[in-house]
Amino acid sequence: MTFVELSGLVAALCWTLSSLMAPKLITTFGVMRFNTFRIIIAAFILLFVSMIGNRFDEAIWTHSGYLVLSGLTGIFIGDSLLFAAVSRLGPRRTGVLFATNAPISIFLGWLLLNESLSLIELFACTLVLIGVIVAILFGKRKAQEHSWEETKGKLYIGILMALGGALGQASGALLSKPALLAGADTIAVSAIRVSVGAIALTLAYNLYYKRHSSLADTFTFRSTPLIEYGRLVLMACIGMVIGMSVLVWGIGKGNVGIVTTLSATTPVLILPAIWLTTGQRPAFGAWIGALLVVVGASMIILL
Repeated sequence: MTFVELSGLVAALCWTLSSLMAPKLITTFGVMRFNTFRIIIAAFILLFVSMIGNRFDEAIWTHSGYLVLSGLTGIFIGDSLLFAAVSRLGPRRTGVLFATNAPISIFLGWLLLNESLSLIELFACTLVLIGVIVAILFGKRKAQEHSWEETKGKLYIGILMALGGALGQASGALLSKPALLAGADTIAVSAIRVSVGAIALTLAYNLYYKRHSSLADTFTFRSTPLIEYGRLVLMACIGMVIGMSVLVWGIGKGNVGIVTTLSATTPVLILPAIWLTTGQRPAFGAWIGALLVVVGASMIILL
């Protein structure tokens, strides 16, 4: 295995770090404001990189309609639901639930693109589902009191949000496929998708969030420490820009199956990271559930 193929593990590490940074930032900014600012920052960076590298080509504009829909479903809806779930369930359970985007992608490909669904893929999807159930039901110790293991609101709403985020991401990826098959640059595709998501989030933030009385809070730009904005920029760079770019680079240079499989190890990587951060060892069920999810996702990708 070369360093190029290990880029998938680097991408998973980036997503793990950004997931651990999310809860505090969500508390500071609020879910909607946090996601809006994060996506806007990532969009500016990706657009800058794409324009400097002259990455926009005819294939991008030919499939612009699909890319707009991809940005709306994958970034605007998918990311918003994902981090709303992080706020409710914490990074561990959300990460496990979000890994269902692999079997969801398989199902959508079968349903919409008439792609074949083998018995091995069905078994792998079942394995992912079992892993998610184990991680949710047996992944928390009774004595654990850290806020990341608390359920804010009703559990089923958080689960539906995480699954909705996975569905949004899988749908977004599916909608971007025509442009990628036509030879469009992957970084440029990401820049368009993220920019569309940023525009939609900005409109939603200004037209609904700021005006809705039930969503009012005490947040003000001046009262928020500058270091919190720095952390938000850092998180956008680590998760959306570096993580995504490293993964794309690895897929282009190395073995696609190995790179993608290593990038799907986030549910396992996040467990020791949470252990180090909170000082509380995850329950045995959390490890078993995460391993089942990763094995199932690996089978989907490699077989």
